[in-house]
Amino acid sequence: MEKPKRRYRKTTERGMSPRQRQILEVIKESLERRGYAPSMREIGTAVGLTSPSSVKHQLEVLETKGYLRRDGRTSRGIEVIDENSDMPQRLRPSADATPKPRYVPLVKRITASSTLLAEESVEGLYPLPREVVGDGEVFMLAVQDGSMTGAAIADGDWVVVRRQPTALDGQIVAVLIGDQAAIRILDTSSKRVWLKPGNPAYESVEGHKARILGRVTSVIRSL
Repeated sequence: MEKPKRRYRKTTERGMSPRQRQILEVIKESLERRGYAPSMREIGTAVGLTSPSSVKHQLEVLETKGYLRRDGRTSRGIEVIDENSDMPQRLRPSADATPKPRYVPLVKRITASSTLLAEESVEGLYPLPREVVGDGEVFMLAVQDGSMTGAAIADGDWVVVRRQPTALDGQIVAVLIGDQAAIRILDTSSKRVWLKPGNPAYESVEGHKARILGRVTSVIRSL
């Protein structure tokens, strides 16, 4: 009887497979750039593993081989152990790798005849994390009513708005209704476009009576 062929797994130095090397590099890059480890989903996406359990298995193997040390008390508590030393070193971001904030203008008033980000319309610039405000041209508005409480946006909140003339159905947008800026939910599910509040005590506005200023990307609240 012919003996079954033995399969060998390709490995690199110190018994690490190419995929494990790739996972280690993904973790190192995240620690150096962001200051914390990537999630299992992020690791899987980066190395082509669709199952979180597969990623977990590879992390356990790397820990067993002495490349990682994991802290079970936090979901992203991972230390990378220096390959040339037995002592663990937590990789911290360098000064150059520290995320730099975006300076977002707080717009105090908007009128139909004014330029949105004209100097006289801006109350101040505020540094905010890029991960919070997102990309594109952004600005902030102060919410001055309770029309969006059902969407978890309260009176006194600041909303960060990415400037754009259109949005998708169901998205929260900043709009100009006459000379008044407002936050509403865009509803394009019917033949007529509506801008709906998140509070039934307020009325919906037909889309042609307002101009979309941008889409709300985040909400800032002081407790």
